Amino acid sequence: MTLVYSTVTAKGQITLPAEVRRRFGFRPGQKVAIVADDSGVRVEAPGSVADVRARLRAEMTAQGTWGAPLDPAAAWSDDTAERHA
Repeated sequence: MTLVYSTVTAKGQITLPAEVRRRFGFRPGQKVAIVADDSGVRVEAPGSVADVRARLRAEMTAQGTWGAPLDPAAAWSDDTAERHA
């Protein structure tokens, strides 16, 4: 494990140190995944679209929402109620 430090700017941005960018192959303009959970925050280079889909499916399956019927009217009304609460 390598420990490096970076500073959070007023805009909430951080710079990945060059050593980390080289080691993990981060490129300028590349999209990254920010994973936040109870153990902390990780910055990851997302894999292929198939990898991202598989990850979403696994997360939704774990939450019991994968394959659940979608009711757009209910989703809209739930969202509206939440924003106006």
